[in-house]
Amino acid sequence: MPSATDAAGLPESSSRTLQLVPANDAEIIESSTMNALSWRGPLDLTGYLEREAHLRNTDLNRHGGITSWILIDTLHPPSNSGARRILASCETLRKRALIARKDGHVSETTSHGIGSVYCPGAFRGRGYAQRMLTELAHILDTWQQREGENALFTVLWSDIGKQFYARLGWTVYPSTHISLSPTSNPGWLQQGVAVQLLTQGDLEELCTVDEVLLKSTMARPASPDVDIRVALIPDAATMQWHHAREEFLGLKLCNRFPTHKGALAKTTDGRRAWCVWTRTFGTYPQENLLNILRLVVEEEEAIGRNPLATSASKDHEASETAIAAILEAAQLEASNWGMTGVQLWNPSPLTIRAAKKVEPSFTMIDREDESLPSLRWHGKTLPASPIVGWIANEKYAWC
Repeated sequence: MPSATDAAGLPESSSRTLQLVPANDAEIIESSTMNALSWRGPLDLTGYLEREAHLRNTDLNRHGGITSWILIDTLHPPSNSGARRILASCETLRKRALIARKDGHVSETTSHGIGSVYCPGAFRGRGYAQRMLTELAHILDTWQQREGENALFTVLWSDIGKQFYARLGWTVYPSTHISLSPTSNPGWLQQGVAVQLLTQGDLEELCTVDEVLLKSTMARPASPDVDIRVALIPDAATMQWHHAREEFLGLKLCNRFPTHKGALAKTTDGRRAWCVWTRTFGTYPQENLLNILRLVVEEEEAIGRNPLATSASKDHEASETAIAAILEAAQLEASNWGMTGVQLWNPSPLTIRAAKKVEPSFTMIDREDESLPSLRWHGKTLPASPIVGWIANEKYAWC
C-alpha cells in the first residue's frame, strides 16, 4: 500500500507504513548524534557519545535493560550502509517496580521509564513524536514481561510542560523540590550528630534495607480514594546508573572522582537516616547541582513519606535532627564541588521541617515546565481511570 505523504514528500503521521522498531547499533549512534545538542550538556559530541556508551554498560542497562526505539517509514529505502531514516526516536529503561493493591498485597512487577524522546528539526510539527509514543504505549503493554503478563504502568519525565504527554495518557504527578544553598560552615554537624559519608560499597546494604522498608510502607492501608499504589524500587543498580553518569562527568570535566555518594546519621534512639545523592553537571557551571536521589529514615519510612504527617512531635524530633544533619552534609559536599545548590524532589513534611532547621529561608519550587514526573496506567483490572498513588516519587526514579 502506498504511503500517504505531505507536500514535502514525508509520510503522514497516520500512515500505515510507519513502524516503531528497535534501533540497531549504528542507528543508536545516529540517534544520539541527532539529539546531542539537546542533552549533551557541557560535553562535546565525542564526549556525549562516550558517556552514552558508558551508561549502556551499567548493571541497569546491560542484558536488554535499555532499548532504543526509532520511528521509520517501511517504504523509505535504507541508505547504502543499511541505515533507516529516523523520523523520531526514544529510549526505554527496564525498571523493577512494586504494586500495592487495596487489600495490602504487595507484588513486584516490571515497569519501564521512557526517556530521550526526540524528533529531528526537519521532521517536527508532523505528529511523528505523538505517533511514536502511541505505538510505544501498545508495545510496552507486553514488552519484557513474563509470559502471559502485561505491563501495569510506565513513567516518563516531561521537559515540555504538562499538556503533550497528558494528552497521550501519562498523568502528571507532584513536581516540587527543595532548593538549599551550599555551605562550608557546618552547624548541625557540630551539635553532636555523627555523620558518615557514604561510598559505593555502602549502598548495596542500604538499598536492600530501603526496599524492605518500602514494601512494608506499601503494605499499610492507603487512602480510601486511591485505587492502587505503585513505586519504582530504589535498588543499587538504579543508584549505580546515576553514579556512572556523575563519575564520567566528574573525571571528564573536573579531573575528580566523586567518591562520596551520600550521607548517613543515627537518631538518638539508634535508627538510621540516610540520603543518596548525585552531582548533576549542567551546560553552564551555574547549573551544576547536587541532587538527592533518595532520602530514608529507618523504621520510620511510613512517617517520612506520609503526606498526612504534618504535625511535629517528640517522636519526630530525633528523625528531624538526623535528616537535618544529612542535608547539611549535602550542602557541604555541594560547596566542596563548587555546586550552586542542593535539590531534593517531593520532600515529605518531615523532611521539610528538617530543612528549616538548616536553612530557615530555603526555597520550595513547583516545577511547571521540566522534569515533570508522569505515569501511565496500563493495567486492565481497575476502573478505566483509576486513581494511582505514586510512592517514593523521587529523583532516583528519573531516567
